[in-house]
Amino acid sequence: MNYQTEFEIGFRSFPWRALMHPVPFIVIGVLLFRFRKGKQIYQAAGLIVAAMATLFFLLLAVSLVPNYVKLRHTYTSGNSSVAEGVIENFKPAPYLGTARESFDVQGINFSYNALNPTPCFHNAPFHKGPIRPGLAVRIYYKDGCIQRVDIRR
Repeated sequence: MNYQTEFEIGFRSFPWRALMHPVPFIVIGVLLFRFRKGKQIYQAAGLIVAAMATLFFLLLAVSLVPNYVKLRHTYTSGNSSVAEGVIENFKPAPYLGTARESFDVQGINFSYNALNPTPCFHNAPFHKGPIRPGLAVRIYYKDGCIQRVDIRR
């Protein structure tokens, strides 16, 4: 069978966007602190904003990085399960409301939220994701994490 890999857990799948949310506030805080133009209130506000944003950045990093390393190691060490077959019972993410999408392959249910900051597969159709009803796929997964998606061509 000729399969093409559409998604694979790796450096590109790390939730960079979630990790970088505090960075603009760090920059704003540093700019306020640096270019205070003689006003102490700007210096204090800049210091508080930069400190809080740095704290949030560090908390996100402590949360996201170990999870990514664990999930990636599980995949690279070959401890994944594989489901191969046709996508059935596809339930796309609604236009409004939760961004949860689900489908079955070989009787195994896969479900994910497209808005979760996870390195696992979570590309819903409104993100132009590859999952469609009736597609022949091969999915590598472990503990609810879709680690790789191959689509038969």
